[in-house]
Amino acid sequence: MEEYRMDRDEHRFGDCHRYRMWKYLGVIVATLFGSFLAFYFAVSCAMSNFMSPAYAMHKMHKMDRMVMRDFREMDKDISKMSSKMFHQKSALEFIKTPDAYKFVVDLTPFQGNADAVNVMVNGRLITISGEAETNTKNYETFTKMSQTYSLCKGANIEKMSKKTVDNKYIITIPIED
Repeated sequence: MEEYRMDRDEHRFGDCHRYRMWKYLGVIVATLFGSFLAFYFAVSCAMSNFMSPAYAMHKMHKMDRMVMRDFREMDKDISKMSSKMFHQKSALEFIKTPDAYKFVVDLTPFQGNADAVNVMVNGRLITISGEAETNTKNYETFTKMSQTYSLCKGANIEKMSKKTVDNKYIITIPIED
């Protein structure tokens, strides 16, 4: 039998494999390192833009406009709500004629109930007050009203009359000389 011996060319073939392996490994390492440097450069540029005063001022200007727009929208909403809440017509109207004082109470907030309105007389002072509570499915409303008037000496409180006409409660106090 013949012995097998490696000659020089076969030895080189093994070296060639090792050389190729190191070459591919070098290319992989160089690619990873290049990717890292590209990522680092891109992040560095972006961070320097984010940290620059010009960029911050631009963003602040945009945020300022957004905040002002939100404030204007909230202001409109509050104006609508306040106009509904605070600009309602008074439930009590005072009318002075030459021969009588008339107090006209709108019974709409009191659900047309004249018993919800109280009239109290103390000397020459007359106090008209009322309370009502409305409960609905979605909300609850509480109405309270009170007015005090000072009458002249000629007012005859004993002849005071009260009547209900078309959802109005009319209190009349005649004036005598």
